[in-house]
Amino acid sequence: NLCSKQFISSLIVKHMSGKIMYSNAELQQAQVLGAGANRYCVVSPHDEGICLKIILPPQQRQIKNWRQRLQRYLSQNFVRFNENYIEWLAYQRLAHKISPDVLRQHLAACLQLDQHQLGLILSCELVRDTSGEISLSLHHYLKNNLSLNTQQICQAIDELALWLIKHNIPLFDLNSGNLVVQYQPTGQLKLKCIDVKSTFKSKEIIPLSYWSKRLMHKKIRRRASRLKDLIKNSSVGVE
Repeated sequence: NLCSKQFISSLIVKHMSGKIMYSNAELQQAQVLGAGANRYCVVSPHDEGICLKIILPPQQRQIKNWRQRLQRYLSQNFVRFNENYIEWLAYQRLAHKISPDVLRQHLAACLQLDQHQLGLILSCELVRDTSGEISLSLHHYLKNNLSLNTQQICQAIDELALWLIKHNIPLFDLNSGNLVVQYQPTGQLKLKCIDVKSTFKSKEIIPLSYWSKRLMHKKIRRRASRLKDLIKNSSVGVE
């Protein structure tokens, strides 16, 4: 609604101060955490508890079809299509309805959006285990043949799905690259999502799953079941 849009817009204006928080040299020397199709992530030079999401230069982006070409063009030329802007907006909309403490149970917090020579830089919570080690993505465990308990990780997927349903969060992009495995003091596993763009940006032509709670819950369960099947059918590093 209009009030919600005005609230989110005020947050964006507040946090996009235009100040250069990091020098290019600092960012070049920062520890790289990983890279996706559109962005790469580094540990903040100023705070080891913060991850910086930075848009990849145009020449480093993969373009497989005309849709991606159009998306890249819009992202470069219009801020509303910028991936960091979209994720910041998505998190602020969630934070307007749900307390930050509740969101942090399973979502990495988006903390600040800053303008830089490299474009918009999104500062996010860097998820760490209780030991202080950076929590690794589920994709990393599967790809690199690392040991992972099947029963525990499937239970963690169920817990995440139930939490999303309880708070009516339309997070459908439950892929292994967007979920990090956080080890708890008890030895149990928790999954935290590190990309919430899909809660704001639908791939559906008519976003019925965003409008109907019944369809939303059904889709979350379906995506969670698909991820568990992937885990169970994979012999890569799974106990």
